[in-house]
Amino acid sequence: MRVLTSRIHILDSAGIQAIDDAARQLLFDAGVAVHSEETRALLAESGAMVDASSNRVRFSNAVITEALRSAPREVLLASRDRKHDLRIPDGRPHVTTDGCGVTVWDLDTGERRRSFRQDLADLTRVADALPEVDVQWPMVVAGDVPEKIHALVEIATTFENTTKNVQHETLSSTEAEAAVELASSVAGGRDELRRRPVFSSVQCPVSPLTFEAGSSEGLIVLSRAGVPVLPISMVLVGGSSPVDLPSALTIATAENLSALCIAQAASRGAPVIFSVCSGPIDMRVGSFASGSPESSLLNAAAVDMARHYGLPCLVAGFVCDADSPGTQAGAEKLATGLVSMFAGADLIAGVGSVESDSCLSLEQLVIDADFVGFARKALDPFHVTPETIHLDMLTRLGPGGNYLKERHTLARFREAIWTPELFLRDGFIEAKGPAEGRLRAKAKARAAELRKSHAVEPLDPDVRKEVWAVVEKARTA
Repeated sequence: MRVLTSRIHILDSAGIQAIDDAARQLLFDAGVAVHSEETRALLAESGAMVDASSNRVRFSNAVITEALRSAPREVLLASRDRKHDLRIPDGRPHVTTDGCGVTVWDLDTGERRRSFRQDLADLTRVADALPEVDVQWPMVVAGDVPEKIHALVEIATTFENTTKNVQHETLSSTEAEAAVELASSVAGGRDELRRRPVFSSVQCPVSPLTFEAGSSEGLIVLSRAGVPVLPISMVLVGGSSPVDLPSALTIATAENLSALCIAQAASRGAPVIFSVCSGPIDMRVGSFASGSPESSLLNAAAVDMARHYGLPCLVAGFVCDADSPGTQAGAEKLATGLVSMFAGADLIAGVGSVESDSCLSLEQLVIDADFVGFARKALDPFHVTPETIHLDMLTRLGPGGNYLKERHTLARFREAIWTPELFLRDGFIEAKGPAEGRLRAKAKARAAELRKSHAVEPLDPDVRKEVWAVVEKARTA
């Protein structure tokens, strides 16, 4: 088993302490806005200071420290086939698909259009076939189903098309209860879901420092059910924070710590994953610059903060602002992915997306798998031992030696040298044209083949019936 450690640190120990001190002070002086009476009452019981007239909740250092003390240091993200279980942190980087896109690049027509349930099924099935993908965040919105049930339809559709852990989002306590009921059907009951959570949920605060009623109440339901929650902070640098990155990191840290306090107040020991997917506004056009160097720095610094608190973490990576697959997408995705991996993130979200996470592409998804493979190989330990130096072979063959003829080369090259699935290394071929066009054609063909041929272990018929019964109950409620 490969055991990896962080290769880069953005913050030194003094910087980490300064951000921690600032976040705690911010939560004591300014606090967070909590637009749920239930959540405010729960926090008051845990010792937080609640001003009901302003919906403001402030936290003492003691309350934050107690929440950190009760949070688990490891989190299990279980899979329904038990072959893709993740227990993080395990010293290795894992990858989750990007989630909640609203458009797709149609693989067959080349058209950019709004997303449908079938797109989600296709994207999920292809991602299930890719060993580079470890967790499945439903990649697109099922735009062809009623809005009141689209989250549940997306969870159910994802479970049908993957055996890996399913990670989605709930926006109310009612939706969270239904999601728990659905996931319990897949897991084999509520007790089994608590023991082996096959479902995890993103419960985002609204930056800066705001918790909506529905999301915070959903967080309570999920925490009490033992479902891992990911309070992803999405600070917009220059919009919901000052433009200096330490200030943005302070807000992101404060949002995660306050979400942790809610989870632990709901249920001591509730699994929480410290999560940051933040970045700047491009002031020329007003868009979120997910593929920027500032985003990478913030995400890597967030890993440092998660390690300081002893919590597992998720950050963004393999993301881009390019609106379609191509040169810009490749540059931004590999750059952001490498930084997050070298920082030692446990989970990295972003594969399959273009256009700042709003659009998903089957073609891009399979290209991203090569980016992930490249980055993981770059993280391989550089073991220097007599067995890897091969001084006896070097001496025997001496000057001018040809190692292609050695049995050792034949036996070891597949493990020692990473071979991409799609990237081309055959140089310019006049009859076929430049490599980028050939690469994209190859990616489209691979995506189409996986979409057609990959078979996912189906849900038990009775389980499937229970899952869709939950969706139908929500539809008719």
